[in-house]
Amino acid sequence: MLLFDLLKQWEPAFTPSTAKVHLARFNGEERPLDVFLEGRFDRWQSWQSQQNFKKEYVVSLIQAGRPTRWLFAGLFRRKGCVHHAEPRSHYMYDLERIEAAEEWVGRLYLKSTYKQRHSYPLGKTLENDLVVSELLPKRLTIGDFPGFKSVNLTKEHLDIVVRQSIPTWRAALSNVKGVYLITDSETGKLYVGKADGESGIWGRWCTYAATAHGGNVALKKEFGIDALPGRQRHLRFSILEIADIHAMPGEIGTRESHWKQILLSREFGYNLN
Repeated sequence: MLLFDLLKQWEPAFTPSTAKVHLARFNGEERPLDVFLEGRFDRWQSWQSQQNFKKEYVVSLIQAGRPTRWLFAGLFRRKGCVHHAEPRSHYMYDLERIEAAEEWVGRLYLKSTYKQRHSYPLGKTLENDLVVSELLPKRLTIGDFPGFKSVNLTKEHLDIVVRQSIPTWRAALSNVKGVYLITDSETGKLYVGKADGESGIWGRWCTYAATAHGGNVALKKEFGIDALPGRQRHLRFSILEIADIHAMPGEIGTRESHWKQILLSREFGYNLN
């Protein structure tokens, strides 16, 4: 199904010729997905250095992991625009959210064949391009730490938690060592790992945020720099058990071996030892 077909259902007056699409990408200073999760997207989008929204409607999409994958951030109606000369020339738009489309904000993922770097294409340009690829059961959000038994982070979410250094997550994961599980949701393969360093699970997972493989040989082969595009987004991170931050490495290693045996991650997963 095409996004623009849905937009016409949600807003009967909407047509591709009356819309601009905002392809929100990293601007060198802020990542749009972070801004969205922090609840600042509307204000962030309203500030424009040029008159980018000269149409009646704005379709807002956020780049999600790959250049051709986008998260639906809202359908807006342009109500007005004010030019400001200070502190530097810019335009502030008054953009009103279309209520009928709000149910799908932060839930609807789209795939596209559009390869241009232009971030403000006309609606007509993408009318037949944006195809619905995934619908989340609830809106994408990164909240406070949910408890060790409830941790279930995608790679994208882990990156956000680490990049933003969310206080509740950092405090919880820095104060425990333990055994964690990485799941490859595409193949079903598992990797059991241990965090036995002074910085706890937090320190170990910061390495995964930076590299996706944490130095592990099998994970590096599958998710390293030579990996297929988009493979990293299939990684999910959870916690099998925790230990006191002062626990000895040998103790953590014994529990790691236990979980490898239970989950058969040596035989059928990414554990090689």
